[in-house]
Amino acid sequence: MSAEFKIIIVPIDGSESSQRAARFGDSLAKATGRKMRFLYVFPATPNEVVGMSQLSREDIERAKEESARRALDKAHRAIGDPQREIEEQVLFGDPAEEIIRYIDYLAEQSEQPLVVMGRRGLSRIESLLLGSVSEKVIRYANGAVTIVQ
Repeated sequence: MSAEFKIIIVPIDGSESSQRAARFGDSLAKATGRKMRFLYVFPATPNEVVGMSQLSREDIERAKEESARRALDKAHRAIGDPQREIEEQVLFGDPAEEIIRYIDYLAEQSEQPLVVMGRRGLSRIESLLLGSVSEKVIRYANGAVTIVQ
């Protein structure tokens, strides 16, 4: 992979750490003249999918859209420039797996992404038991990753 990146991907989830990543990604995009894209993954673990089985397809889609809009709105407010044109992508699934899959896809398409993401700050025990999305992305994504603390 070339050291030159073409697009900045900022996975967001509405947390304060993802808002910090949005601000950092925005500063980096402005400084380098690169496009930035917010990436939101509607979390769907196997347990959540079972819980959603009673919902209609329209209800699930509505919940996904509402959840994404809340997180995207927070990220847009975090950068403080409502006129700034930022692409948005919404996916469905396990956040770490979907982020990795999306970044790998972009790399295959010669988009050369730079991922800028926040770190949730799990305790050592939580991190050992659950792992973290950022840790998985660092380990498995085919691209450069910057973690914002």
